[in-house]
Formats: sequence, structure tokens, C-alpha cells
Amino acid sequence: MTNENTQDPQDQTEEISPLQEELAQMTELAKRAMADLQNLKRRQEEERSNLVIFANADLIKKLLPLLDNLDRAKQHVPEGAEEWFKGLSMSIENAHKTLEESGLKAIESLGHPFNPDLHEAITQGPGEKDTVVEEFEKGYTIGSKVIRHAKVKVGNGE
Repeated sequence: MTNENTQDPQDQTEEISPLQEELAQMTELAKRAMADLQNLKRRQEEERSNLVIFANADLIKKLLPLLDNLDRAKQHVPEGAEEWFKGLSMSIENAHKTLEESGLKAIESLGHPFNPDLHEAITQGPGEKDTVVEEFEKGYTIGSKVIRHAKVKVGNGE
């Protein structure tokens, strides 16, 4: 008497083998999908962070001339107004600090090699060739983006 439900082990292996291959493919597909999802989440977070930083860049760029004028005023305090100007000077420094906390960073120019990505050469003059010898207007970056090039005088090698 033979049992019709009993299968030969060879037949079972032939049935299981394709299923194991399909399981391995599905497992690999699931791993790739999870990796893609994690990469997407990371990119979205980076983009969101950059959006906030660069959304502020336009406002900060509009504030820079005001800051420049306040910094110039610090150099020309009328005689007798030094005490009064101390409070204003603290407010100017506070404004600089607040903008720095928002990602604003001054470009270091004086004594550095001229870099057209960071500097705008206004004139040339005596000094080490292709080196910034004078800064007329400070330049700034936010992250890796230049929001205002530094206006500089570049040495001509004389």
C-alpha cells in the first residue's frame, strides 16, 4: 500500500529550491527599498535644512549695507560721544553675533591669495602679486554659498 501524499525527497527539493530563490530575491528587494527610503529621508532633511538657511540669505544680504554703515560709524565717533557710543557698539556686535548664529560668515581676505570665487578685484596696486592687499568691503558666505563677494585691492607684484 502506497501513500499518495508522501512525496519523494527529490521532488520536495525541486519544489523548495525555486521558492528559496524567490525568497532571496524578495529579501534583497526589501533591503534595497529600505536603503532607498533611508537615503530619501536623509536627502529631504538636508534639503529642508538648506532651505531654511538660504531662505534667510536674502534678508541677511539686504541687512549687510546697514551693518557696513554701522561698522563705519564705529570708526568715526565724535569727540565726547565715546560713552554714548559704547551702548550702540554693543548693539552692533550683538547684530553681528546674531547673523553669525544664522550661518553668516565673513570671508577672510586681507593677506590671502586672490580668489575670484570669493573676491571682486576693484583695483590693483603695490604688493605681493595676486594677494589681497586691501579690503574695501567685507564679503560673506552662508554655508558654502557666497552671498556677497569681498571688494578688494590685489597686489601687482611691485
